[in-house]
Parts: sequence; structure tokens; C-alpha cells
Amino acid sequence: MRKNYNFYSSVENIAGWLNQPAALRTMDILTWQEENKNHGGLLEIGVFCGKYFALLLDSARRTSDPILGIDTFQFAPPERVVKEMYGAFGEDVSGSFTLWKMRSDAVLAREIEAQIGRCRFISIDGAHDHQSVYLDLVLAENILSTSGIVAVDDFLNPVAIGVNQAVNTYFSQPRPLEPVAYIANKLFLSHRVFADEARVEIEKMFSSGQDPQSENFNKRKKNGRHHIEQEFYGNRILIG
Repeated sequence: MRKNYNFYSSVENIAGWLNQPAALRTMDILTWQEENKNHGGLLEIGVFCGKYFALLLDSARRTSDPILGIDTFQFAPPERVVKEMYGAFGEDVSGSFTLWKMRSDAVLAREIEAQIGRCRFISIDGAHDHQSVYLDLVLAENILSTSGIVAVDDFLNPVAIGVNQAVNTYFSQPRPLEPVAYIANKLFLSHRVFADEARVEIEKMFSSGQDPQSENFNKRKKNGRHHIEQEFYGNRILIG
């Protein structure tokens, strides 16, 4: 798989919170989708200034897939996001992405599908209270393609307890999605029918990342799988 993290330097100065290991593994997942012709829309709920959104847009531009960002934009106006995307890609990026200024719980799954189709990648990083995150998870399961990936931000973050509560509520009953990996504040989910394949491929990404986090993963792996894999609601989660 192609390994080129040069674009990460283009987003480092965009305001927002994004741990480098999570950024690099997200780039790996998006590259893997591209190389396997896994087309579909890309969606981010909770854009802020566009730091993570830029990683998704970089992939969308290579595959000509549609991309949508949904945010109330109460902390940064949509014009700020447009400005940051211009800074990262140049002004020719104009028209290659869509921003909706609204709450995600006011959006219907069919409205998103009408705009970008079924999604190959969804980022949930909007309001962090229990109800909002839970509804975002339900929305995601209804629009994710069978081979798509969902990234839930701030899972296990002690100052975002609502995210943890929502994830636990979501998985307290059988769902079509299941957790497959966790790294640097982000929990990655996939459809059950795709989960085993996703784990195999993501483990390869964790092992071959050529960064300190990958080196640490490989050292832990030598001491037994329980150092790199845990069970959560009956599902195996890779710990990056």
C-alpha cells in the first residue's frame, strides 16, 4: 500500500485537535479504500475549522467522490473552513466539497444519501453529549456502505464522557456496526460483514506505519496479542 504522509504537514497548522497517529492511520485507511476502488461519499459531522475534514477531502479529490461537512459552525464560520481548504489545496478546490450549517440531528439519512450517496468514510466529531453522539451513530449505520468505516472521535477521553456513554448505549444491543480498532482518541467501526477484513487490513497499517506509534505496536505484539487486541461487547478491537 502506498505510504505518503507528506500531506499531513498541510493540515498541521489548521486549528483543531488531531493526534498525529490518528491522522496517519486515517490516511492509511483512506489510501486502502482508494487502492481497492472502494468508492462512496465522505462525511464529517463536526467540522470546526476543517483539520480532519482536509484529510477526507484529500482522498475525495483523488477519487472524485463527493464530500459533505455538517456543523452548526458556532465556533468557526463556514468561510473559515473554505479559507483553510484553499490554504491546503489552492483555490481550485472550490466546488469540490459541500458544507451544511445545521445540527446533525436535524438531517435525515435520505437527505445525505441524496447529496453524496452511501458513505465509504464517516467522521463523528460533532456535539459530544450522550444523546447527540448516539443519534450520530444511528445516522451513520443507516448511510454507511457495506465496506465503509466510521471514526468516532474522543472515545475514552475523560473530558468527553458523553461520547463514552453514547458508544456504550449504542453497543448495548445488537447493531449492524461493530468496533474494529482504536488509536489515539478515535474508535473505528465497520459493518459486521466487513469487520474481519477491516481488522486484518488495519493491523497491517498499524504494523507498517513507519512512525513511533507503529514501532510501539510491533513491540507490544511480540509480547502477545492481548497487548494489541481487547474485547469490547464481544468484538475484538485492535489497539494501535
